[in-house]
Amino acid sequence: MTVLASSGIDPLDKPIVKVEKELHILDYFTMVARHRKAVILCTAVCALGLFVFTYLMPQTFEAQVTVLPPEKQAGVGSLMSFLAGSSALDMMKSQENPALDLFKNVLESRMLSEEVARDKRIIGYFSHFDTARGAIAHMALASTASEALRNGMMTVTVTLPTHWLPASSEIDSAKVMSAYLANHYVDELDRFNRERLATTAHNTRVFVEGAYLERMRSLDSAYAVFQAFQEEHRTISLPEQLASTVQAAAMLNAQIQQLDIQLSVEQRELNPSSNRIDMLKGQLEGAQAALKKYDDGTVGQYSLALKSVPELSRKFAGYTREIKLLEQVSAYLRQQLEQERINEQRDLPSLQVLDHALPASRKSSPRRLMMLILGGIVGFAISMLYVIIRTYVDRVRTNPEEHRKFLGFTNSLRYGKRALVPANGNGGSSMMSNTSNGSPRRV
Repeated sequence: MTVLASSGIDPLDKPIVKVEKELHILDYFTMVARHRKAVILCTAVCALGLFVFTYLMPQTFEAQVTVLPPEKQAGVGSLMSFLAGSSALDMMKSQENPALDLFKNVLESRMLSEEVARDKRIIGYFSHFDTARGAIAHMALASTASEALRNGMMTVTVTLPTHWLPASSEIDSAKVMSAYLANHYVDELDRFNRERLATTAHNTRVFVEGAYLERMRSLDSAYAVFQAFQEEHRTISLPEQLASTVQAAAMLNAQIQQLDIQLSVEQRELNPSSNRIDMLKGQLEGAQAALKKYDDGTVGQYSLALKSVPELSRKFAGYTREIKLLEQVSAYLRQQLEQERINEQRDLPSLQVLDHALPASRKSSPRRLMMLILGGIVGFAISMLYVIIRTYVDRVRTNPEEHRKFLGFTNSLRYGKRALVPANGNGGSSMMSNTSNGSPRRV
């Protein structure tokens, strides 16, 4: 007690604990209402600032073309089905519309963009950005986009920007050029596809014509070989000639058997030196010699050698089969050749344009209403940050405890771990606090 009394500290005194009041949501509304002028002013300035900034930004205009790809040609399909079979048709059925993917790849190719960049109007427009031909083709390609729709159609969209702070003439020029560029892209795509189809038809016609001429030469050679075979073996119509030869040989064979039987009978009844027996022997030898001629094929000009009938029949059938096959293939190729000649001379538009591109009635970006709303949101966020900071500054000025915490925070930023915490609770600015032994307390 004496020590405490001598030190001037009342033992009945208790430390006073200050309970900070937590902020309620109504407190935030109160802060906003207190600084409502600043909130309204900041929100309005940011919204109007971004709204005015849209007039300085480059304006973008879009134009769109809707096209329908051509239908498949039946002439080429019949030839391809003949050459490749049903597998080619099955492969085509597995795809919904391969022409859309083909056209999309052609539109996105640099080759088509370079053809588009040859147009004088397009060069005149893009020369304000860059005068190099390659750069113009690149800008035209970058401003074009195509999309294949599920309904079998395709859209070609061109998006063109202007410079910063564009004049009215530049805006009008961008509107017209976006539509012109989209239509010109479709025209170039149509020209490329027609040339491709014409080249394909020409190549197909050349291929069919070459195959037809080759089959005709093979057919002429087959005719020549068959004619030489007929002349060599004296065959005109093998079945008819063979039937007549076999019939004549059978008659001779029957005559030989009759003469042989008759000779045997006569030899038993007559004298061996009889004239009748000599006559029968002569007739038998003559019949046997005639039958031998049928076997050798020397009986007449159009008779067949019976011993070579199987080989002749096989050769005759092979020559006949080859000739009939070549005749059928040549007839088909002749029909296809005439069809391909018609396809080669046909010049029909390959693309059907459903909706041509028109100059844009309004810009696609920037959207002023969206920018106005965005500016209001940004301005309100900035104003809320201002309200929070301003409220905290007022509390630091009026509340000593908040002032002490603020000084501790600034000292931590300035000195790091060596920062000294103010000792006096009354908001004093002393950087050291005296302990019982008089030394400063560091944190």
